[in-house]
Amino acid sequence: MPQDPQAGGDLLERILAARGLDDPDDRAAFLSPDLKLLTESNPLSGIETATDILLESIREKRPIVIYGDYDVDGITATSILWHVIRTIDSDALISTYVPHRLDEGYGLNPEAIRALHQDGARTIITVDCGVTAVEEARLARELGLELIITDHHRAREDGELPDAAAIVHPSLPGKEHEFTELAGAGVAWKIALHLARKACGSDDVGPALRNALMDALSLSAMGTIADVMPLQDENRIIASFGLRHMSGCRNTGVQALLRAAGAGKGRNDAEMVGFRLGPRLNAAGRMGHAASAIELFTTADDMRAEELAHELTELNTQRQAVEKSMIAQAREMAIEQGMTEPGSHAIVLRHEDWHPGVVGIVCSRLVEMFGRPTILMQDDGEFCRGSARSIAGYSIHEALGACDEHLETYGGHHMAAGMTVSSGSFDDFATSLIRHANDSIPESHLMPELKIDLEVQRNEISSTAIRKLSAMKPFGRGNPGPRVLLNNMRVLTAMAFGRSDDHLKLRLGAEDEKSKPIEAIWWGQAERLGEIRQRCVHVVGKMDIDTYSKRESLVIDDIAMVSGS
Repeated sequence: MPQDPQAGGDLLERILAARGLDDPDDRAAFLSPDLKLLTESNPLSGIETATDILLESIREKRPIVIYGDYDVDGITATSILWHVIRTIDSDALISTYVPHRLDEGYGLNPEAIRALHQDGARTIITVDCGVTAVEEARLARELGLELIITDHHRAREDGELPDAAAIVHPSLPGKEHEFTELAGAGVAWKIALHLARKACGSDDVGPALRNALMDALSLSAMGTIADVMPLQDENRIIASFGLRHMSGCRNTGVQALLRAAGAGKGRNDAEMVGFRLGPRLNAAGRMGHAASAIELFTTADDMRAEELAHELTELNTQRQAVEKSMIAQAREMAIEQGMTEPGSHAIVLRHEDWHPGVVGIVCSRLVEMFGRPTILMQDDGEFCRGSARSIAGYSIHEALGACDEHLETYGGHHMAAGMTVSSGSFDDFATSLIRHANDSIPESHLMPELKIDLEVQRNEISSTAIRKLSAMKPFGRGNPGPRVLLNNMRVLTAMAFGRSDDHLKLRLGAEDEKSKPIEAIWWGQAERLGEIRQRCVHVVGKMDIDTYSKRESLVIDDIAMVSGS
């Protein structure tokens, strides 16, 4: 429940208290993340063996392949290890491999392992994948490859782990790290730190490796934020320091990407990663090949980096157009098939024309629209391949496990997953999954929930107060931007704006008329213009400083009419 606006006290302190940070020490630790808590934490399970193998491979000049994933987390994790190994030994025989999303699919595959072995690989280290690759690990051992698996996804439901030389994972049953929610890039960074210290025989790794690790922290922040991991504990430290360092990061590709995204100095926050950098990197794997994104982060050639950043921007523009068309089509199909009605607590759809690299993003949009776990798949006539996104409290990975008799393959975690179903089994799979969702999700949980930190008065919202709240950044999952409730506000003016007049710009005044109006933006709600004009309303939103006027403003989440106004 939001706190009483008359409770008094500093707005920042009140919001922290509303989130359970009452203890002064806990509050200080939250507001001032300490890098030492990341670098001096207990080692991840398996990290000693993994770094021993890597260091021996480096020193013995054995060819090492970093095998990554095609999303931002996998791309950044791959680049982190590449740079740190190259800094340890500039002549190290190190290369990277990332599977093609459409041709090979997620994770380790036997064809790639055989090809890498034939090309001379002797050590393969996975990042952001591999924990379920039991058969692939067996093949690697038969071929004489040393396989190191580093991952953060859920292990197999039967508990069987790959027979690898080492497995580094933050949440394996019985081997849990003190913080289990690391992204793949977070795991890679901790391995890189441990490897650097082991190579130097000291915690003091020297200036070259120190610089490489700090630059890698910016990459780890990108992967952590883009993978929507909770920005708490070690992830908060990674994101805070990685974002802070980003404008000074020595990685040529990072700087080219920042320029391509129009992200200037001082604007390197989680929102910028989520909405500008992440989509460009993901576009490589969705619309082309993620190898180009890895090349962006591993090249030292300024001109090549600029070229690659431009290519990723173009791919992202293509992705946006495809996404817009698919959202409209999937929304219409979900409504027509009754999957947005009370009798269906999940959405499961397929279409032959959907782009398999974009279905995951469209899933997220439908979850936002309808508050239901959503699975969308591209059907090529033989197999349906697709992605799932879930809602809080419903593990889509566990749901797929309950329907696995209909599945060819699947993998992921609580909130997101990927899967393959034979085209002939799709209807049975959809029925089974929706039945599981109906049995597991109370109808009340299908309503999108707005968590409000505080009820406030208009005169409590000032530019000074909002700037103080920036100490809570970076905002994201697990630490959303503060959301407040303003009761009994009068809509003084309202107008549509934007390229297609999709959005609303409002001026809201307190009913007592003692405080000055506040400017507000309500994205995508132009159709409600007539409904709210000159009405008295309750408003929920996030406080911000307007880019142009430099005055306090409100980004509206929702509005409710005051009856009788």
